Amino acid sequence: MSQAQVRLPPPAPQIPRDAWKDCAYNGETIGCIDAQLAEGFRVAWKDGLRMTYTRLTRRNPTEPQHYRDRLGGIWSEEIFQQGNKELTNVSTGNRIFIPLRFPCKPPLKGEVGYCHH
Repeated sequence: MSQAQVRLPPPAPQIPRDAWKDCAYNGETIGCIDAQLAEGFRVAWKDGLRMTYTRLTRRNPTEPQHYRDRLGGIWSEEIFQQGNKELTNVSTGNRIFIPLRFPCKPPLKGEVGYCHH
């Protein structure tokens, strides 16, 4: 068999470390699970807290999207090029960072890539 005909098996897919993303609240990393809803999204934090954010109507499409939490706080959303998002409370300046992807288990030797959930 010539070198051109050698077929290597496909690499094993990367798998998530667990079901929690490495989110952050005011710069402190904490696990979270986010879920998209028809009118916004929900975040469940590893410490047991949960919050639902309802999308507000934009007056101008060039302005950032805003959300209202169930306590009445207003949050401005910034989506980064990689798909990660950061929410900033417009009154308090508190920040929530939610990554697009799950952290992966360490890859096996010779494997690279994103994990699949």
